Amino acid sequence: MPKLVLLTGPVGGGKTTTALAVAARFRESGLSTAVVDLDVMYQMARQDEPLYTDIPTWQLAYRSAAALADEYFASDIGVVIVEGGFLSEDELGWLEDHLNAACRVVLVALDISWDETLRRVQADPSVDRVASRDPPTLRWLYNHFDDARPFLEARAVLINAESASANDLAVDIVKAVLASA
Repeated sequence: MPKLVLLTGPVGGGKTTTALAVAARFRESGLSTAVVDLDVMYQMARQDEPLYTDIPTWQLAYRSAAALADEYFASDIGVVIVEGGFLSEDELGWLEDHLNAACRVVLVALDISWDETLRRVQADPSVDRVASRDPPTLRWLYNHFDDARPFLEARAVLINAESASANDLAVDIVKAVLASA
């Protein structure tokens, strides 16, 4: 059965880097894999809103990610990884309620401290990182993740991402996804 991996964690916590490493691991094991970045889906729908605060645009991004996952699965992609904010039942539903493919959905959360998140963001040379470079903004975003802990503890596979490399995290995530099948 195809697998849909929903990868979440705090802004700046390594979701994108980890998603790419997970995809590489699945490909090494012979499974065709695609990665979808929810931030990119948002940007595609709304280029004039750099702060990512428009809820209807987020809902569209999640629905679009579901449609893209459906198309990937229909094209014999065995694993689709969608990385972004899955910090509530609503956000999860914005994608799952629009998914048509029969697939195994696994929610994975990168668990990482505020201090390590801040350190990673400050070390990130990417020009794409704008608002999250501001420590108060990053703190506000991290608090949103922290507030979601009860939801994540109940619904997600929590992966300690504090000091592990993306490749080490990928090994753990692939094991968790395959064990849940």
